[in-house]
Amino acid sequence: MKITQITPIHVEHNLLVRVTTDEGIVGYGECSPMNNHLVAAHLEHALVSLTVGCDPFDVEAIVERLLVSTYKLAGQSMAMAVSGIEIALWDIMGKALGQPIYKLLGGAYRKKIRMYASSMRRDISPVDEAKRLAGLVEKHGFTAVKVRVGSAFGFDQDAAPGRSLEVVKEVRAVLGDDIEIMVDGNSCYTAPRAIELGRRLEEYRVFHFEEPCPYWDLDSTAKVAKALDMPVAGGEQDWELPRFREMLERQVVDIVQPDLIKAGGFSVCKKIANLAEAFGCVCTPHQTQPLGTLATLHFAAATPNVRYSQEYNIEPNPLMQSLFREPALEVKDGYLTVPEGPGLGVEINEELLPTGE
Repeated sequence: MKITQITPIHVEHNLLVRVTTDEGIVGYGECSPMNNHLVAAHLEHALVSLTVGCDPFDVEAIVERLLVSTYKLAGQSMAMAVSGIEIALWDIMGKALGQPIYKLLGGAYRKKIRMYASSMRRDISPVDEAKRLAGLVEKHGFTAVKVRVGSAFGFDQDAAPGRSLEVVKEVRAVLGDDIEIMVDGNSCYTAPRAIELGRRLEEYRVFHFEEPCPYWDLDSTAKVAKALDMPVAGGEQDWELPRFREMLERQVVDIVQPDLIKAGGFSVCKKIANLAEAFGCVCTPHQTQPLGTLATLHFAAATPNVRYSQEYNIEPNPLMQSLFREPALEVKDGYLTVPEGPGLGVEINEELLPTGE
């Protein structure tokens, strides 16, 4: 079997990748939607020529070739482009063998994946945020939620005065003691301010504090992790295995969060999870996109070290359901079930895909 074509597909704000083979088997992947046209340009002008003609089963060699051959363009956007191809290759392999991806990754450690309701909003009042999360807990059975604190890359500025502490206080009051609450700082704080806020948040038994400091500032994040009792999480912006090794060696984070559609796909993230396990840390992948969430289910199913609840984006996105011909991402009793079909386990609704790509 040989790869014959790679096509980036823009759907709404998402970027999918279709990989076609000479045996008629087609695989789909997804790239993180961060400047889609730039990532698509990487695919079209740098990666297609390096991949067409390869055997899709040679996934490790292909990923290494793509990353090494483009070393002068190395960076997050290139890793995103590689991710889209890599996930599609696993989809092809699963379809060729008639097996779901999780079985190719090592088999089922778990088949039901506990999910947490992940808010993306800072423009919502603490009262309204708690109310809508309570509604989702009642409707879908979530046992964990995540709220945004600070402001993205906010230089210690809150989205609204006092909001960060108040939203956690309100959510805890409304949801009670049995629901896990996580917070995401999105690179907002200096170490002193993150520690100050973190100590207040610990009063409300926050489960983890995600990306409290700018993600590139490992020293500051390490200070926060050392000062607080609650776990510190991070890694969604990173893609290189040596970077995760450094994070773990220096005890920067307690929970690593690689993103399958940013970091290079299944093969890279599997290595990161195994590395984290060797350091006594848990892997909780970051994920907010439809096909990426589906891929993460297979990853979580086959990776023992993915032990906590996983991210489910609660903001409206019609593709979360319409991208697939059968419902695949409907949380029931707080869990998603890993599809058993070949490859990613679902059929893409190709009628939604634009023609002429």
